[in-house]
Amino acid sequence: MSKFRLDGLKATNAVLGNLPRGMGKAALVRVGKRRLEPMKDAAKANAPVAEGDLRDSIIVSTVQGSPNQRKRKFANKAAVEIYMGPSSQKGGLSGYPEAVPQEFGSINNPPSGYMRRAWDEHHQALLDGLAEDLGQEVDKTAKRYARKLARNAAKG
Repeated sequence: MSKFRLDGLKATNAVLGNLPRGMGKAALVRVGKRRLEPMKDAAKANAPVAEGDLRDSIIVSTVQGSPNQRKRKFANKAAVEIYMGPSSQKGGLSGYPEAVPQEFGSINNPPSGYMRRAWDEHHQALLDGLAEDLGQEVDKTAKRYARKLARNAAKG
C-alpha cells in the first residue's frame, strides 16, 4: 500500500474542520474515488487476460479487509482511506489469492506488474488532481452546509 501526503491545503483543511465530520468525510471520499477511476481502468487494461475474474474484480472502494480489521484500523473517526485493487470477495472465497503472484510473479509465473504500471502511469495526475479537486469539493460542501444551516434557522 502506498501512502502519500499532500501539503499546502491549510485553507481546505480549515474548512473541513468546520464541517460536520460526516459531510467532510463524504467530500473526501467523492474526490478520492473520482480520482482513482483512471488508475482502476489502467489496472484493468494491464491485468493478464487469462485472469479475467481478477481483471473484472478491480474496484475502487473504502472497504478493505474484514469488519474486525476495519474496527481496529479506524480508531481515528475522521480518517478516510480509499483502496483500488481486486475486490475482497470472489465467489464465496475470501480475496483473490492469484492477485499477488500475478503482480509480483512466482516460481511458475513471471511478474505482470499490472497494478504498478497503473500507478506509474497515473500517480502524478492523481496527486495533482487531488489537490485541485479537494478545494473545489470542500467549497461546494461548505456552501451546501451553509444553505442547510440557513434553512434550519429560517424554520425556527
